[in-house]
Amino acid sequence: MARLKSAGTTTFFALLMSSTAAMADVTPEQVWESWQKQYSAYGFTVTPGAVERDGDVLTISDLVLTNETTTEIGTDKQVSKTKLTVPAILLEDLGDGTVKGAVEGEITGSNDTTDAAGKTETAKIKIDKTDASVVISGTPEEMSYLVDAPSISASIEAQPSAPGSQPALLGMTLTGLTGTQTMSSAGGQSTKADLKASAMSLSMTGADPEESTTIDAKVEMKDLAIKGDSLMPEGADAAQLGDAIGKGMRTNSDMSYGALSYTMQSGTKTGPVSVTGSAEGGHAIIAFSRDGVRYAATGTKTRMEIKTAEFPMPMSASIDQGEIDFALPLSATTAPQPFTSKVSLVGLSLSEQIWQMIDPMAKLAHDPATLIIDLTGTGRPTVDLFSGAAAASPVPPVEINSLNVNKVQLTAAGAELTGTGAMTFDNSMGVPMPIGAVDLQLSGANKLMDGLVAMGVMPQDQVMFAKMMMGMYAVPAGEDLFTSKIEFKEGGHILANGQPIK
Repeated sequence: MARLKSAGTTTFFALLMSSTAAMADVTPEQVWESWQKQYSAYGFTVTPGAVERDGDVLTISDLVLTNETTTEIGTDKQVSKTKLTVPAILLEDLGDGTVKGAVEGEITGSNDTTDAAGKTETAKIKIDKTDASVVISGTPEEMSYLVDAPSISASIEAQPSAPGSQPALLGMTLTGLTGTQTMSSAGGQSTKADLKASAMSLSMTGADPEESTTIDAKVEMKDLAIKGDSLMPEGADAAQLGDAIGKGMRTNSDMSYGALSYTMQSGTKTGPVSVTGSAEGGHAIIAFSRDGVRYAATGTKTRMEIKTAEFPMPMSASIDQGEIDFALPLSATTAPQPFTSKVSLVGLSLSEQIWQMIDPMAKLAHDPATLIIDLTGTGRPTVDLFSGAAAASPVPPVEINSLNVNKVQLTAAGAELTGTGAMTFDNSMGVPMPIGAVDLQLSGANKLMDGLVAMGVMPQDQVMFAKMMMGMYAVPAGEDLFTSKIEFKEGGHILANGQPIK
C-alpha cells in the first residue's frame, strides 16, 4: 500500500489550515506582502502568475507554492518536495479598514518523497475551500482574522512506486470552522488562534497486492476546538527543526473534541477484519520550545469492537478514562529541571467473548482493570536535546537527579498492586545510583495464582516458589494482603523490609 510520508502530510495540513486564515492587512497590497513573508518564514517559495488590482479587489492568479525539506535520521535521508497551485486569491478592500480574503477554485498539487535509495513516492493533493473566507483588521505589524469556513475538503492520493500497487487515498472534510486568529511580524512570524469546528471527517482507502491487504477506514469527530500560539523567529528555517528550536521556535496547542466514532474494514490473507470504536470526548496538549516539550492527552468512555474471520463474534473492550502526560526539558542546564511521565488506564473492561477465551471456567475475577503509573522528578540534559550532538550520542544525554513515584497501581483479575515512593540519584559514578525507598502493597495475589493453577496456565511448583518469595520479601498485613518496603542505599545496596537483596 502506498504510504503517506510524514513530511509531505505535515506540509499539506499546514497549508490547508494556514491558507484558510490567509495572511492579510488593512489594504489588499499589504495583505499580499504579509502573506509572502508568512510562507517564506516556513520555508515556502511563493511565485504568483499575476498580481492585478481591479477596483477594490486585488487578484493573485495562478499562485504556485513550493517547498523542499530534507530529513535525516541516522544514515537514512529523505527529501520531500511539495508544489501547490492556487487558481486565484481574491483580496477585497471593504472600505472600512478591513480586507476580505477568499480562494477561488480548487487548489491542486503534489508531494514527491525520495528516500536514500532513490525510491520516490508521489502524492497528489487537492484542497477545496471556495466557501471559506476571512476578514482581516489591524495593522501591518499585527493583524486579526475573523474566520468563516462552512466547509473545507482536502485529499491526498499517494501513488505507490511498486508496479501494480494501488494508491492510498486520505480525505478530510472540516465543517463549521469559525473563530479568530492574530498574527504578528514582530521578531518573526507569530500566531495566536482560537478556533472551533462543528465536525471533521477523515477517510482512508488503499491496497497492497504484495501483502494481499486492503483497508477502508473512516473517522467522525464532533465539536472540535483549538487554542494556541506559535512563533517562527527571524532567521530560523523550519526545514532545520533542531536549529529553529535553538533560535526560539515554539508552539503551544490546546485541542479538544466531543463525540468520536470510527470504522475500519480490512481484507487480509486470513480473511476480513472489521473494527469499530467510539469515545465521548478527548483533550490534547502539544507544546515545545527550547525550554522543553510536553504531550498530554485524555480520552473518556472509549470503546472498540473487532471481528475477524477466526472470531466472527464481536469482541469488545472499553476504557472509562485514559490519560498520558509526558514532559521533559530540552536545553542543557546546570540546575535540574522538572519532568513528568504518566500513563493511566482506568476501568478497562473486556467483553465476555474475550473472557471466554482467556478464562472459560470463570476462575478469575472479571472486574474492570486499572493501570496507573504516575512519575515526576527532576533531571537535566547534558547537551541540548534538539542539537546534532544529542542525535549523535550513543546514550541519552540526560542526567536524572530525583524521582517521585506519586502512584503506581495495577488492578486486574482480582489482584491489586499499589506503590508510592521517592528517590534521589548519585551521578558521580557515571551510572545513576538511586537513594530512597518505595512502599508497595499487594492484595489478592494468592487467589489469583490459585486461579491460574486451576486454569492450567501456571504450574503448581512455580506458584509455590512465588509464594515463598513473597514470604521472604513481603510482610503479611491481613488476609491475602502483603506490604513491602524497598530501600535503595548508598553503594548500590537494596533492602526489602530490612533484608538485603543486593
